[in-house]
Amino acid sequence: MKISQICLNLQNITCRTKYLFILSHMRSRSSVLAHILGSSPDICGYSELGLSYRGCMSLMKMRYKLSKDLECKLNHKYLLDKILHDRLIVSDKVLKIAKPKIIFLLREPENTIKSIINMGYIENIEWCRDPVKATDYYCSRLSRLEEYAKKIKGGYFFIDSNDLMDKTESILDGLTKWLNLHKPLDKRYSVFRYTGKPGHGDPSDNIKSGILTKTKDYPDILIPVEVLTKGDSSYKKCKDSLLRGAV
Repeated sequence: MKISQICLNLQNITCRTKYLFILSHMRSRSSVLAHILGSSPDICGYSELGLSYRGCMSLMKMRYKLSKDLECKLNHKYLLDKILHDRLIVSDKVLKIAKPKIIFLLREPENTIKSIINMGYIENIEWCRDPVKATDYYCSRLSRLEEYAKKIKGGYFFIDSNDLMDKTESILDGLTKWLNLHKPLDKRYSVFRYTGKPGHGDPSDNIKSGILTKTKDYPDILIPVEVLTKGDSSYKKCKDSLLRGAV
């Protein structure tokens, strides 16, 4: 490692930073939202880091990963990660000591579940191909998001995924103001080192386009009515709950 890289890493370990988490579920358009945010000069991060935030050490690991990937100064910037699975947590301790800004992102069940199933075939993930298991994941995740919302003090930002597509300018303007960014967020975004690579977010070619665009639906994928009804119920309950505490 070069001396300049060592000095940069040391600076990033000790500098003052802020924290920003997207709490969501798979196939919610969280990857494109994270890329839009991560393209801001005030924000470092764009992918899934695969970390559980249990205490100070996990925040240090976050700094190290972002510093190594982006090779940029973290001083006074938001450090961004997105968390989509129940096995990865943001603990009460981290919520207290880091005081992160939280964005909740929620997508309606039918297209979410179809997208999970489609990904299951593309990536050869057996449980994702099963409509029942995909819906169970979705409902369980939404229940966990409700639990997080009850713990967060001072408000959070809520986005319905369809609004991100249909009311893009309004959503991005609201985020810009809420985060007090120096430059407005834009639907055009940067492509980074791990963009589109498995294990870091959306592995499809769509994310590599550099612009927020609507993706195709999946008319050939069918979900049993009773399964979709369960997903609809969880979605409505979670959305109502998240809206109550949103800024």
